[in-house]
Amino acid sequence: MKKDNVRPNKRKKKKNRKKSSSQSNGKVYGRKINRGKSQKKKIPFPRIKPWKVITGAIVLGLLGMLYLKHVFATQELLREVQQAEREYNQAKRLHSNYRLTYDRMIGPAEIYDKAKGLGFVNGGPAEKVIEVEK
Repeated sequence: MKKDNVRPNKRKKKKNRKKSSSQSNGKVYGRKINRGKSQKKKIPFPRIKPWKVITGAIVLGLLGMLYLKHVFATQELLREVQQAEREYNQAKRLHSNYRLTYDRMIGPAEIYDKAKGLGFVNGGPAEKVIEVEK
């Protein structure tokens, strides 16, 4: 007879298990029985030497101090920028006021008023030449 390729039986129980006296054919009714080791796998915690912890704390402290120094310097720069912005806005406002005053001084209405005060006569819309009366 020829033997066919057969897959192994995965449901077959291994026979090298040890049976304890408290176990009754693998069946447990009622309370769960703790069989020695707990089911949780413990993760090994790496052992860290104290000098490494101290050195790490010192390094973190120094980095924290550098960060705080940077924050305070940034805040000081922000204050300086805001002060410069206030000065710029004030100068811009003064310049616009002076510019408005200057434009009013050299504007057409002012020129016409000065010309009338000096005796010039407006030629009207047809004539754009100012004539002097003697």
